[in-house]
Amino acid sequence: RHPKDHDWAFVNAGDWLSDTLSGMRDPNGLNTVGESDNFHGTLRPYQKSGRDWLYFLTCLGLGACLADDMGLGKTVQVISLLLTLKEKPRDGQKPSLLVLPASLLANWKAEIVKFAPSLRCQFIHPSEIDKSEFVNIGRHPEIAFKSTDVVLTTYGMLLRQNWLLDLDWQLVILDEAQAIKNPGSRQTKAVKQLKAQSRIALTGTPVENRLSDLWSLFDFLSPGLLGSVAKFKQFVKALENREHEQYAPL
Repeated sequence: RHPKDHDWAFVNAGDWLSDTLSGMRDPNGLNTVGESDNFHGTLRPYQKSGRDWLYFLTCLGLGACLADDMGLGKTVQVISLLLTLKEKPRDGQKPSLLVLPASLLANWKAEIVKFAPSLRCQFIHPSEIDKSEFVNIGRHPEIAFKSTDVVLTTYGMLLRQNWLLDLDWQLVILDEAQAIKNPGSRQTKAVKQLKAQSRIALTGTPVENRLSDLWSLFDFLSPGLLGSVAKFKQFVKALENREHEQYAPL
């Protein structure tokens, strides 16, 4: 028989690899992280599953998109995740960075105080710190963030505080991640310069106007996964021309 007609290579997976591959194929079978005594709330079953999935991918250094509809608790899932990372630290663990629209700063602050007051937060925004503190933190961010679990800032601040782009983060989280749907914008380019071990995008509308919105989002989460922007546009055009029957469900 032709070599293509039968298996010609195989892998014997150890326990860790076998469990990891199984978890990626069926997230429902993941081991639950467990609730922290410092989490002041109760996650719904689907929120626990979401948190466990985010933790699983974060530990593997993979990107994740949490696209639950508005009102289903993306914020509280991420807060639970950040608390888990704090309480299960890795060697040399660095703070995480949360980037969001300025209009959501107050909401995130209130939700963290409500659900995980033990999280040590630092806000990088003029509504939270004065100019002199901005200067001091920017000069020695590693010292300023030494005891910080999560740094919260806005998309606009990334363009004005370039030192944020020079740091290494444990996890970078984008809220309202559709803000980077335009790959050519200064804002998107700044976000994609951020260095992190893992990345998460939160958005209830991963596709706002066109399927090509997905490319920029996944170029942030997993660079190269969807190929070049030109190749992806060709793929989208073929779908729009009904060259693929699978386009209808999309």
